[in-house]
Amino acid sequence: MIELRSMLKSYGRVASLLLMMVLGTLLPQLNVMSFLVQYFLMLMLFFAFLDIEIHPRSIPVSVLWVLLANIVIAFLAYGLLSLFDPLLALAGFVTAIAPTAIAAPVIIGFIDGQVDYVVGSVLLTNVAMALVVPVVLPFLVGKVVQVTTWQVLQPVLVTMFVPLVLARLAGRLPGKVRVFVGKGKAYAYPLWLANLIILSAKAADFVRTEWSSAAMQVMWIALISMVICAVNFSVGALIGGRRHWQESSQSLGQKNNSFVIWIALTFIHPIVALGPTFYVLFHNLYNSWQIYRFEKRGRSGKTGS
Repeated sequence: MIELRSMLKSYGRVASLLLMMVLGTLLPQLNVMSFLVQYFLMLMLFFAFLDIEIHPRSIPVSVLWVLLANIVIAFLAYGLLSLFDPLLALAGFVTAIAPTAIAAPVIIGFIDGQVDYVVGSVLLTNVAMALVVPVVLPFLVGKVVQVTTWQVLQPVLVTMFVPLVLARLAGRLPGKVRVFVGKGKAYAYPLWLANLIILSAKAADFVRTEWSSAAMQVMWIALISMVICAVNFSVGALIGGRRHWQESSQSLGQKNNSFVIWIALTFIHPIVALGPTFYVLFHNLYNSWQIYRFEKRGRSGKTGS
């Protein structure tokens, strides 16, 4: 009976992730709730930050290699694809140049990874891309692009630092109050499911809008996005080594797609924005598999004991 409950918990989590993605795809009208994503994410980060102390010294040097790989993969994708189609090249670049997702620490928290490693990657890559993208984009697009560093950084800093400061303040509350606040961590996973269905709906709505105009081009962009996703998670795992492979993989693989979708829609072309839009689906599928694998390991350990 205990083993059955453990199996239901494990498979139930993965099934719920996949179900939310399917529902979001089937109900694209839910994209009108996109404004809630940031607030749900801030709540999840608040709960993730309650139990960790972030010190710059605790962040490994391999985070710098994650940043370098982030930039190199983007320019390699652009260089290779520019041999075939300039628009596909821009789609590949925009998809790959996206920095670490603000939600990445949440996923690492779900699988008991080192959250402060991924937080360091979020801050480093988002700051770096806020400096790099405004400089290189005019050369790639071939026109003047008026995008400022602050436009890129502001939403990231608000979403990251408000929960971090509040979590540090919560740590100073009386013991019973801290325990009560800590119980809210039970809602982190349902909040992630809510975000997942909204993000999937947003992606589905955008793909549906663009599909009729250039179906073959859309399929190529989907394939390119899937390959970049696989490369990112794989290279990230190699960078992290045996000690930090899952944190490094998550840091390079899970992307801040909202940032690059905005860049593509505002300054390039709607078709280009499909690259990071498809990436939303692919990295969330991988996240579902990671959570399943973590739950399965936990279940096997309990069975073995």
